[in-house]
Amino acid sequence: MKGLIYILSLLIVGGFLFLQFKGNITPSLSIQSPHVIINNHTIEVEIADELNEWQQGLSDREILAENKGMLFVFPDKQVRYFWMKNMNFALDIIWLDDKKIIKIDENTQPEGEKPTRKYSSMIPINYVMEVNAGWCEKNKIKVGDEVEFNL
Repeated sequence: MKGLIYILSLLIVGGFLFLQFKGNITPSLSIQSPHVIINNHTIEVEIADELNEWQQGLSDREILAENKGMLFVFPDKQVRYFWMKNMNFALDIIWLDDKKIIKIDENTQPEGEKPTRKYSSMIPINYVMEVNAGWCEKNKIKVGDEVEFNL
């Protein structure tokens, strides 16, 4: 009987302490969303690394939250082409060769179901990142900047 009272007392005290301090508990830093850092600016990214994800991209979405983006990861280096099919908002397209920005197409506009404009990397690349239009200008991101991947 004494053991049961002792265990119940511990549970009550433990529960009380948890309720008192739960606001000070922070999530573990080891559980982070994939993100990219450019010039000390962090973008949380969704990864698109399969054909169906490359084709869909951010099409048909209503919005893209601030400091969020999509990182297209390709298995090889090729000249890549993107378009703004079925987009609902403008984007900055950042073309990456390994960890270096080689080109930026800023403020690319939505074009609906049958886009006429294509955007190209011009040289073989293996990553493309899409962010909200104006993000590159706002954060002074430019060609030649180095990129850190935390995937």
